[in-house]
Amino acid sequence: MTERRPPAADGSAGPIPRQRPAFVVDAFGAGPVRVDAAWLLAVFVALLLLIPANLTIAALGSIGTPALIVGLFALLWWLGSQMNRTTSTLTPAQPIRRAMFCFTIAVLFSYVAATVRPLDGFELNGADRGLLLIASWLGIVLLTSDGLVGIARLEAPLRLLVLFGAVVAVVGIAQFLTRIPFVDVIQIPGLTPNNELTSIYNRSGFTRAAGTSTHPIEFGVVLSMILPIALHFAFADTHRNHLARWLPVAVIAFAVPITISRSALVGVAVALLVLIPSWSVQRRRISYVVIAAGILAIFVTIPGMVGSLTKLFTGISEDGSARSRTDSYSLALDFISRSPIFGRGISTFLPEYRILDNQYLGLLIEVGVVGTLAAAGLFLVAIVSAVRSRRLTQDPKARSLAQSLAAMVAAGACTFATFDAFGFPQASGLMFLGIGCIGALSNTLRRNADSTGGLRPVAPLA
Repeated sequence: MTERRPPAADGSAGPIPRQRPAFVVDAFGAGPVRVDAAWLLAVFVALLLLIPANLTIAALGSIGTPALIVGLFALLWWLGSQMNRTTSTLTPAQPIRRAMFCFTIAVLFSYVAATVRPLDGFELNGADRGLLLIASWLGIVLLTSDGLVGIARLEAPLRLLVLFGAVVAVVGIAQFLTRIPFVDVIQIPGLTPNNELTSIYNRSGFTRAAGTSTHPIEFGVVLSMILPIALHFAFADTHRNHLARWLPVAVIAFAVPITISRSALVGVAVALLVLIPSWSVQRRRISYVVIAAGILAIFVTIPGMVGSLTKLFTGISEDGSARSRTDSYSLALDFISRSPIFGRGISTFLPEYRILDNQYLGLLIEVGVVGTLAAAGLFLVAIVSAVRSRRLTQDPKARSLAQSLAAMVAAGACTFATFDAFGFPQASGLMFLGIGCIGALSNTLRRNADSTGGLRPVAPLA
């Protein structure tokens, strides 16, 4: 527990005490061992990004990714810790936790709605897989928000996220330059390919890289969500050299356009729209110059790329993928009208029926209006919580982290309207990790504000 410190001689609240991690392991009565949630979440990030998304545990099918298993373990860990505590971590109420519970309950209602109607075996299996997905995401959100205490522990898995994001970005750049997939030869004992993963696609005469993701769209969205976190550390980690801080930003930013994905470009645009207004005037001016220089560099080094990227938006009426999205509306409305409240059941609208390329449309079909509003509300609550957390502190590093997490979730929330995100493990897993991180930051800053008796802590947070 945090102790209230007496005021220092200068009238300030004094240094903020270091908090004991919320989740530790007791080694068979030998006393608490410092194995906290940050370790498990670091493993989650590594498995999510570094293992090709098509490698799964065969018995679980498409959802049997190692990262999903870690999410289920996180849920069990959180539940076990709640039952083993003398004081509850559920008070005071945490908006993100409450919103996540609301979304989970809405999904459970949709599952009930599915099982009370005639259901074939494939759809029932899909509904069961959907429950496992939700349970895994719930575990990640709960363990992250309640298990990461302090800015230092929160930043630990996020630093790995940036590092591994840079690694897969380099893989994507290599795929683009060589037209060699690389990841298709990776074999891991116990994991089998769930589908063919070539990581090489073509569009407008260019090779589209997919990194370790299942598709270039997912790869681009993942990078656009990681980019604001990379920018945070590039600006905040002044104790590191410039190359270590800015190389991840450079490779991630370069890898985004070579996915040749509208979703990726929309994600980056949204992230920058959230980030740039929070920067100083000087930093904004520099950022505009850097963005212009980056576009010019792509124009010079990759002839035709800028034109192809521009045509993704100017020629959208002639694009086959865009027409496929709009042609799906009539079919989707027909399904929605049959079960508008709770939907036909989570994950029961199978890809064989139609590829909607719009997660919100898919949610309306599967979990109804109630579930869709709960999901949109969860994303909105996360973004608002990040913005409010930023106002709780004057520490520049904490303020930057809050804005970056808001940009990360905002980018994901907007791009979810352009592809079936819940069917892509990396993009969906990263989204819920970001939501959990916002919960952890909110908890930390609220505790700090309570301990100082106000909303303006004078010491950096640990």
